[in-house]
Amino acid sequence: MPEPLPRRTLPQQALLDALASRLPPSPSPAPLDRAAALLRTRPDPTILIYDRPAPGRTAPAASDRTQHLAKLLGELAAQPRSRSTARTEFLVQTRAAGADNGLSLARQLTEAGRPAEALDLLDQLDPAPQPRTAHWHLARAAAWQQLQRPQEAAHEASAALARTGVDAPTRHAALQQLGQALTLQGETAEAAWCHRARLAEHPRDSGAALQAASAAATEADWPALAQDLSRLEQTLQPAPAPAPAAAQARPEIRTVPDPALLAAFTDDPARLRQAAEQAVQARLGRRVERSPARRRAARAPGSRLRLGLLLGTMPAGAPSPWPIVEMLMALDPAQFDLTVYADLPEESPARNDARLQQLRERTGNSRWHDCADSDEDTLALTISADALDLLAVLDARADSRRLATLARHPAALQIAWADGAGSTGAPFIDYLVGDRERTPIELAADTVEEIAQMPSRHRPSEPPAAAPEPCERPSRADCGLPGTAMVYACFARPGAILPEQFAAWCRILADTAGAVLWLRGATPVVRARLQQAAAGLGIDPHRLIFAAELEPARHAARLPLADLVLDTFPDSGERRCLEALQQGVPVLSRRGRSPGSRRAGALLQAVGLPELVCDGPERLHIEAVRLGRDAARRAALREQLHQRLQADPLHDPAGLARDFAALVRRMVDRLDAGLPPVPLAALPAP
Repeated sequence: MPEPLPRRTLPQQALLDALASRLPPSPSPAPLDRAAALLRTRPDPTILIYDRPAPGRTAPAASDRTQHLAKLLGELAAQPRSRSTARTEFLVQTRAAGADNGLSLARQLTEAGRPAEALDLLDQLDPAPQPRTAHWHLARAAAWQQLQRPQEAAHEASAALARTGVDAPTRHAALQQLGQALTLQGETAEAAWCHRARLAEHPRDSGAALQAASAAATEADWPALAQDLSRLEQTLQPAPAPAPAAAQARPEIRTVPDPALLAAFTDDPARLRQAAEQAVQARLGRRVERSPARRRAARAPGSRLRLGLLLGTMPAGAPSPWPIVEMLMALDPAQFDLTVYADLPEESPARNDARLQQLRERTGNSRWHDCADSDEDTLALTISADALDLLAVLDARADSRRLATLARHPAALQIAWADGAGSTGAPFIDYLVGDRERTPIELAADTVEEIAQMPSRHRPSEPPAAAPEPCERPSRADCGLPGTAMVYACFARPGAILPEQFAAWCRILADTAGAVLWLRGATPVVRARLQQAAAGLGIDPHRLIFAAELEPARHAARLPLADLVLDTFPDSGERRCLEALQQGVPVLSRRGRSPGSRRAGALLQAVGLPELVCDGPERLHIEAVRLGRDAARRAALREQLHQRLQADPLHDPAGLARDFAALVRRMVDRLDAGLPPVPLAALPAP
């Protein structure tokens, strides 16, 4: 072995030049890409390197250069990245460049999942002019909202609204921010006012109309909901060309409807795809076309597949990422080389999750990249340097920076898992992983990606939460339920219960003597409105029983008191269905056209109860009434469900890992053959 080389510090570009001089002739660019990516994440402009050999000393052989390079890259990776240093540099830059640059940087920090740093930066900015501007308050409101502090967010948004003056775009943004903060506080009626004020000033704003409709649904204000949905429909139609003078007088402001929110009101997959595509374009600020994938190094037949996981923060209400992480950790390490790109800011609760540490132990330090401080270019470089066969992302839409990274197509193949909104709308996602029930192949015309089906379920479900201490099961009398009557139940949030759905439930009650409907606890206003609606449909309001709000363990303990859980439509409740099935309670669901309307159906298929998935409202009514009158049939369903749950079909990460491995092989085999992605129908795992 040659003697160790002396070390010194060099600027970053000089370091890259030194690296290039040490590599064998015609090297692969991957090591240099990796070095560049590591350097760009360090605020320190200099770095330690191995110096060149002194004159007269023998240069190391090519094989030894590779060892030196590996040692150097390990040294780079081990160097800590100082956020305090970076923050000081930001403050120096912003004071030199002015407040506008500081506000822009604060917004970028918030979008990157670093709201605490954004607030720190905003507090450091000199107030010029006095008092603070509307834009300053808006930036603070966005940061507080991401920190799940809606009261502070609402206060800042109100302050911004008071300072907007005649600035229409800023007033619109302040109303939107205030409406979102009020929604998080549970003040949905006030939030609806904010969104309708936006809509009154800009009648073509689809996002405002949708948010107003969501607030009206949450309040069970169905007359207002009908008006909001009518206006939403109008905004989604092609707009007439405005007169030139009118267009100059007041430019029209339009925000993109949230696909996940829209899926609560429609199961039209074409409309959901359109909303998803618009959301991606709005996030990236440009129209995005399908980009070519990065080239990867040739893979020997039978070699391990290089699989990457881009793990970031998930939006509120999104499915937990940990079941998919469990499935990936269960992959055979002899077949898969798993690399994780952890895009988790320091404030993320996921950093303290024990499962994250298990994932890190599974991959090892050499296959774990902490990318929280990386911009999209650096993150894309880091991923592409690993020459992956496939990159999996758990929520492509959750973060603008993550979305911009994927738009660079840093991996040969990129996949996402189907969620309630269906397509991600991102042309740089090659495959959308689903299953036979949730994503039928016929849905391929309404997805930007190609559908890839798992044979059973497309992801594991969360196992039942372990109670800190055993919960005693209450009696029906404890919960205000009749002793022997049929109990239909739905514990959906009020916003998921649409008037057509509620009317269908009342018809079921009318045809099932003595039956009651057990609903989630609601505000006094919502209770009164639901009772009034029931009375208007000929149902005694006392047949609606409202449950008290309980912690998850005590709620799970009372679930078996229900005879049958009724799913909502089109916003099918996967989590509610899962909780009921885990407690042995059958669920009746209606199958729609979108993945979001088929979530409960996928669970019912997995537990061997396909007869409880109904095509159309008429079929659901017939089945609900028949089960309501047939206690023996309900008992048989519970016994069947109990037996099926013994095999753990809803969780089973190891079994689903084998299915996923076979599906990935099919994707990569097409890639190796030079063929483009196509829909992949489910096949049994080998």
